[in-house]
Amino acid sequence: MDVAGEEQAEQLIARCRLTEAAARLAAIRYDDGGDPEGSRKRLCAGVYALFGDDRNLAGTVAPELLASRSAAAVASYFESLPGEPASHDYLAAAVVLSWATDAAGTYDLCRSAHDRALVEKRFHFAVGARERLAHHAILFGDVEIAQNALDEALGLALIHRLSEWFSRSAAAAARLALDAGDSERAAQLLARARMHARSPEAIALLAPVGAALAIAAGDDEAAAEWTSPEILATALGSDDMESAVAATVALLSTRAFEPGSSVATALRRALLRSSGATYAVDLFSLAARHGEIEEARLGADALSALVAPGRKYCKAHALLARAHLLFRGGERAAWIDHAGDAARAFNAMGMRRWMNEAMLLLVRQENETFPRRRGRPMGSALTGREQQVAHLIRRGARNREVAAALQISEHTVERHVSSILGRLGLRSRWQIADPKNASEH
Repeated sequence: MDVAGEEQAEQLIARCRLTEAAARLAAIRYDDGGDPEGSRKRLCAGVYALFGDDRNLAGTVAPELLASRSAAAVASYFESLPGEPASHDYLAAAVVLSWATDAAGTYDLCRSAHDRALVEKRFHFAVGARERLAHHAILFGDVEIAQNALDEALGLALIHRLSEWFSRSAAAAARLALDAGDSERAAQLLARARMHARSPEAIALLAPVGAALAIAAGDDEAAAEWTSPEILATALGSDDMESAVAATVALLSTRAFEPGSSVATALRRALLRSSGATYAVDLFSLAARHGEIEEARLGADALSALVAPGRKYCKAHALLARAHLLFRGGERAAWIDHAGDAARAFNAMGMRRWMNEAMLLLVRQENETFPRRRGRPMGSALTGREQQVAHLIRRGARNREVAAALQISEHTVERHVSSILGRLGLRSRWQIADPKNASEH
């Protein structure tokens, strides 16, 4: 057995060089009867689970595990192993159960992976297990579980001086903070993560959050830094799938999309490679918004394929992606319905960043969507801005959410609500939300 090869792979995992570790394990050749206990393949599967390569994971795990659809089936598989399951076994099993949309089972196995890794003194695997728990909790819409898991991952990485793993976990925590609308915390985590980033791939993992914060602040210099030639080179040429996908997300967020450009090439590469990568869902959603129509359809279809009962985050992004695709095709009634459903879904999870994007899509081309009725007195017709406010209220938005979507103050929203009530002869904002009043006015 190539013990030296497995030790080298373990060292690569400890340094967060997961793609290299998986490649090293896959390249091992045995001269003494092979790998009878499947230890190398099981470790390789655990590495694929660590960085979200679902496609290779599915081709590596044992058929008995792949067939598992419940925690009991996973336990039966573990009993068939020659010894106690290792931390990487628990982690691979967690991802398999996530495919069966068993959220509780997925979380339990991630926690078992963490606990077992501590016993093994594989602290890098313990951090990775917490980070993966957060990733799957986000997909299932359990934001509080994700936040707690990332806090624990950061603390563990600091205690054991795992700089690269700290940077990775801080990038994930910054992304979650940004999605939840806490830009200040996202910026703080981003700054801490950057101090620990040691490679172009590590910097690329931070780029989506950095680019989004730069755009929100109107900082063109920072936006250019987060979409630099080095970021583009990572998107176009890196062997690290997660870093390439993250770099592509940053590029799509800030650069004007031109068919045939380097960014278009990076998008196609990322779409064809990604599966369970951390930024895969964001990538598919952005592809539906920015990509050429073929890539847009591919992104929307890929998101639909990820949707399963319980994966609330995926479902919400699938609705948003489909809304963008329908909007581009001019199917107004359909894209309004999809955008409204997406806004409600993101709001229920506390994902304010994406909720605001869905609400902005709701009010696009409002003058065409809500034409003034013929013969109606001009004095009682709503202005374009009032139509936007009324439409968002009808979709369940509160004043502060309307303000965030339209980028105006809450005081201005209150003024518009008062004007709408006066023009339509209504007594309360709840009457604005009444579909009967919407059809009459």
